[in-house]
Amino acid sequence: MKRWISYMLFIIGVMFITGCALDPEPDAQTGIQQPDEEKVTQAIVERVIDGDTVKVRLENGQIEDVRLLLVDTPETVNPEKPVQPYGPEASRFTKDALPAGSDVLIERDQSKTDRYGRLLAYVWADGKMINQELLRQGLARVAYIYEPDTRYVETFQEIEAEAKEQKIGVWETTGYATERGFDASVLTEKPVKQTDDCENIKGNINRQGKKIYHVEGGRSYEEVNPEEIFCSEQEAKKAGFIRAAN
Repeated sequence: MKRWISYMLFIIGVMFITGCALDPEPDAQTGIQQPDEEKVTQAIVERVIDGDTVKVRLENGQIEDVRLLLVDTPETVNPEKPVQPYGPEASRFTKDALPAGSDVLIERDQSKTDRYGRLLAYVWADGKMINQELLRQGLARVAYIYEPDTRYVETFQEIEAEAKEQKIGVWETTGYATERGFDASVLTEKPVKQTDDCENIKGNINRQGKKIYHVEGGRSYEEVNPEEIFCSEQEAKKAGFIRAAN
C-alpha cells in the first residue's frame, strides 16, 4: 500500500510540474504572459514605417510589413491624411524601441494578414510588447477589435483606461481619441510637432528604391506623400536617407 501511495504522489508531482511549465505565471513587469511559443516567429527589423507598422525580415529572408494588432496610432504617412498630433511621437517611440537591425519576436494571434497583406502580430523586443507599451505611453488607442484576434484585448483595455485617467498623450484633450480614430479639430492649441526642434522632415522612397528626405521650404516638400517622418536631418540620414536637391 505504501509503495502504491508513493507511486501516485510521484505521478501527481510530475503532472503539477508539467502543468506549471505549460502555463507560466504572468510576467511581473508587463502583467501578461510571455508570447505563445507556438505562435512566435523570430525576425529582424528593417525599418519602422510609423507608430503601428514595422517592416521586418523573417528567418527565411522574406521582407514583410507587420501591422501591430489591436492598436492604432495617429497618422504620419497616410497620403490621404495630414500628419496627426502625437503621430510623430508614436513613430519616434517605436523607432527607439525597434531600431533597424534589432531582433524581435513576431507573435501571431489567429489571422495571418489584413486586407492590405500586412502580417498581423504582437511585436516583442527586450521582453516587452510594443503594442502594449504604446498604449501605456498614451500614444495609441485600442482599435480594430475583430474576433478571433483578441488574445490580449482585455489587458490592452485596462492599460488604455489607465492612460485615459492620467490624461497623457492622445488622452490629454477630451475628444481627440475616439472610437473611430483621431479628431484634430478639437485641438486648438496643441501643435503637431512634439517640440520646437522637431522639423517634420518627410522621408520618401522612389521607384528605384532610393531613400530621399525633404525639408520644409524645399521645392517638392508640399507635394510629397511621406513614408516616414523625421524630427531632424541627422535622424533621416541615420535611417539611410539623403537630402533632396532643392
